[in-house]
Amino acid sequence: MGENPDISKLLRMKRYEQPPPGYFEDFVQEFHRRQRAELLRRPTWKIIWDRISAIAPGFHVPQYAYATIAALAVCASVVIMSPRSVTPATTLAKAESGAPAISLTSRPVTIGDTLPVSARADGSLPPHYVLQARPVSNEQPLSF
Repeated sequence: MGENPDISKLLRMKRYEQPPPGYFEDFVQEFHRRQRAELLRRPTWKIIWDRISAIAPGFHVPQYAYATIAALAVCASVVIMSPRSVTPATTLAKAESGAPAISLTSRPVTIGDTLPVSARADGSLPPHYVLQARPVSNEQPLSF
């Protein structure tokens, strides 16, 4: 093998190295202690995020999804909150096109001599049936 002589020398020295006594017995406890110490150094929000991410490991949010959603929310709120105003140019254009113009003064709408749809030809209304709040029973009265 064309290895570096320093590396081969180092490997030969490491071959005879032995861990201290009790190393393998204490390894698991030491490993868990170091894991807990690392958890205590991390911020709480990172720990919570890691646990939530572990629930659904295959779910990944695309890179620009949050920015897109925020921009859509801002656009929607601007459209919803913008005041609706009638400009003279649009009123004039509607008047010229034959559509009724919108007047800025509002008048109450009155309904002339119209009858409800359910009215008979002679103008009388059909009987009106109402369900009672409590069911009618011929048995002994209910008491609470």
